[in-house]
Amino acid sequence: MAEAVISNGAISLAGTNEDALEVAVRNHARLVYRIAYSVLRNHHDAEDATQETFMRVLRYRRKLEGIDDPKTWLARIAWRVAVERRKKRPEPSLSDQEMAKAVSELRSQLASAEESVIGSEMQSLLDSLICRLPEHLRDAFRLSTIEELVPEEIAQVLGTSESSVRSRMFRARRILKEKLASLEGRYGFHKQREA
Repeated sequence: MAEAVISNGAISLAGTNEDALEVAVRNHARLVYRIAYSVLRNHHDAEDATQETFMRVLRYRRKLEGIDDPKTWLARIAWRVAVERRKKRPEPSLSDQEMAKAVSELRSQLASAEESVIGSEMQSLLDSLICRLPEHLRDAFRLSTIEELVPEEIAQVLGTSESSVRSRMFRARRILKEKLASLEGRYGFHKQREA
């Protein structure tokens, strides 16, 4: 008789955990994918990381009910999964010569029909500069700008303090601003556009 009560309790607990897991997947799948994509910069890798994130959640689903903020908990897991995957493969970045070529191409393409091409070239250049940031600055910057997480959420994902996150974001922006100013001065692409 006691066994029947225990099994029924286990069955209802399993049902509750699965409901919580289903709600978590439904509500936060896009967030998990976007975080994975911001780290991996590849659609297929981000999908794989999203699946792996929810597999880990499935493995630890008993913890899900005790979590006060499932969004941040899932974001932290997604971040760790994506970073682990990123460490397994080298990150592509533009060399100085490729960057000079990209800037030179930007100079030559000024017609309004080519504005979208220029925008994508600038995005590629900016992505390359972001990839060159130190990892701790790059991570905070990406979570803030791409995933639009607030410093408190970023601190929880990265396991650091909110003031540290704010400092990292400030330093990342300052470095990017300096690098862009340096490129403008070196290759003169901004002055060329204004002429």
